[in-house]
Amino acid sequence: MTSVHNPQDGREWILDAYRALEPKNYLGEFTSNNVRPDGRPFHTSRPITILTSFLQRNSYGSAMVTFGNDNNASNSNTTGSSTRVIAACTLLVGHPGPSTPTHGDIDVSVSASPLSGPRFDIGGRESVDTASPFYNYQSGKNTASNGGGIVNDSVPLTDAVAGGSDTQLQPTDTKEIESWIRRTIRSSRFIDPTELGIEPGKSAWRVRISIHIINHDGNLWDASLLCACAALGDLRLPVVEVDRRSGGVRIVSNDDLDNNDGAINNSKHNTSKFERRKGQSLTLGPLPVPLTIAVLPSNDENSSRDILLVDPTHLEEDVSSGNSVTVVCNTKKEIVEFHKKGSSSRLSVDQIKAVASMGFGRAQELETLVKG
Repeated sequence: MTSVHNPQDGREWILDAYRALEPKNYLGEFTSNNVRPDGRPFHTSRPITILTSFLQRNSYGSAMVTFGNDNNASNSNTTGSSTRVIAACTLLVGHPGPSTPTHGDIDVSVSASPLSGPRFDIGGRESVDTASPFYNYQSGKNTASNGGGIVNDSVPLTDAVAGGSDTQLQPTDTKEIESWIRRTIRSSRFIDPTELGIEPGKSAWRVRISIHIINHDGNLWDASLLCACAALGDLRLPVVEVDRRSGGVRIVSNDDLDNNDGAINNSKHNTSKFERRKGQSLTLGPLPVPLTIAVLPSNDENSSRDILLVDPTHLEEDVSSGNSVTVVCNTKKEIVEFHKKGSSSRLSVDQIKAVASMGFGRAQELETLVKG
């Protein structure tokens, strides 16, 4: 049986090799024409999908956020794939601090694995070793078939090629993302910490938000923060029994609630020693909506204005050498945080105004999507 050679396969491999060996020049071919490799204008984000309550057996609140459309991976006209993260809320009972006896607390952890992307090792750290054969492999891209054989679309980048480029890769720092999400949620007034208190001065809820990177194709900061907020919006605190003397807390199981017909104020459980507290969802404040923009130098040597790419992909982040800005806004037109990464991400006053304006528009767009 003879195989039919498709000329399109050869052209795709030439583009794949060009993208892997010369990512800066490859991206410049598109940005010089005011477009991006996936067809988006500079100011456009990828479509966002949010799914909640999909880990009901293992958590008290969960969410999955996807940036991009996985169907694009099979479309030969695009090179895009998706960024996807999941988050789950688990609960611990802790002791509140002396300065905030009625407040609970929030902890955040971000993890990754080799399944998150070919640059991640078993410990969840992203490697930027340019000698690795998977240096510029595009996560989530389908393998190509040529002449009956299946070949991977990754192309090695040698040290010689890397040495000739001024692009310096910045690995994904999950610890930095953890700290940023924790700080942003606490300062944004998205949740009221007093609602996490159980017994003043004795016990309070400690919400642990565990975020895992399923697929990394850029802009993990935005996806992780939105996923954490969506999981908090899905969180429902359980019914508990509180020992009034010691402050001890016991979570009441669903079986106990069924046996007591769901009564919270049942006289059997509300004695002088124990008090039953009903479960509740959290009262949500203004949603902190992030917007990350990669900052690339202009293709025109005579122009000093940088190129701003909203919701950058992994390739665009690599070419920008980690230079980006992230603005966090809410629907009240407040700037919660303005975070700058990289030494070359310098913006003019007009550009900062444009970034803030786009952030306010994105907050209006995503408020209903995340909070439902």
